[in-house]
Amino acid sequence: MSTEKTENALLDLMLADVALQSDLQPVCVDLPTGPLAPDSHGPGQFVYFPVDALMTLGAVNSADAVLAVVGRHGCVAPGQAGGSAIQSHVMVPGRAYRMDWAPVADDPVRYASWLWQTTAAAQRLIGQMAQWSFCVQHHTGPQHLASWLLHCVAQYPRDPLNFHLHALPTAIRQLLPPSDAQNGPGFDVHEGHLHVTSPQRLAEQACSCHQKMTGAHNA
Repeated sequence: MSTEKTENALLDLMLADVALQSDLQPVCVDLPTGPLAPDSHGPGQFVYFPVDALMTLGAVNSADAVLAVVGRHGCVAPGQAGGSAIQSHVMVPGRAYRMDWAPVADDPVRYASWLWQTTAAAQRLIGQMAQWSFCVQHHTGPQHLASWLLHCVAQYPRDPLNFHLHALPTAIRQLLPPSDAQNGPGFDVHEGHLHVTSPQRLAEQACSCHQKMTGAHNA
């Protein structure tokens, strides 16, 4: 792979190790809305580094759980999707780099820095889960919704950010205003889509949870 930027901050950091680039060939793929199904691409342990796709990680048997949002600052790794209790859904369709992780797992000494980076990313997801759990218990619904939308904006490289309502996690849809007044500070709902119209207005409504999450991206 060339040294051009992939637009995924984590993958760009890992590919800065030029000596290892020739051994692994990330492939840019399109991810449609819905459950991520890495097994459909053949044998291998695939890792996905989103570019302008947004994913959620949640419990397979719980439509209400919102555990984490994964975008251009992170990755979905083996054990986080497919074949485990945690399932990844593509919430906003878009591009991601898919990489077969088996060579890395088979040679942990050579790829120690890559393993460290993905482990650190997994730890940030655990912190995100804990923060959102705290947010749900201690902040109001509008605050939580605004913070969650801001976190999605921070993970997404394009402007504006739009969601299909049916692709949103159930727990987030439940935070939306009543159907006869579904516009809120910084977003509006129109023709089955939620449109982020003003991150600045969202920030005025939000609690501090999104700041803790976006700060974790840069740690």
